[in-house]
Amino acid sequence: MKNLILAAFVTATAAPALAATDGFSNQRSVESAGFVELDLVRTETGGRVEILDGTSLTNALPLGSEEVRAGLESDVRVKLDHAPHRSNVLAVLYDADGEVTATRQLRVRD
Repeated sequence: MKNLILAAFVTATAAPALAATDGFSNQRSVESAGFVELDLVRTETGGRVEILDGTSLTNALPLGSEEVRAGLESDVRVKLDHAPHRSNVLAVLYDADGEVTATRQLRVRD
């Protein structure tokens, strides 16, 4: 009985903590197009997603951005100002204060 109560408590308290974590789905690639479609974006405060041409924040060029609401959003489409020059793009999630809360490197498929 104690194990059942403990399991129920862990499940009830772990789910809200997981839901509050900012981030992206396990998506690994995107189609080569005039936009990047992200399967899932999770943010506690809302903010914006920016797509960068490159693999790190220090050497990447901005391609486009899209505002996101707090909570869970699916199929977030970010219109690109121009096509990526590299075979990878970096999705960066900024919170409402402009702080980076998550990144995801994505391979661009032809």
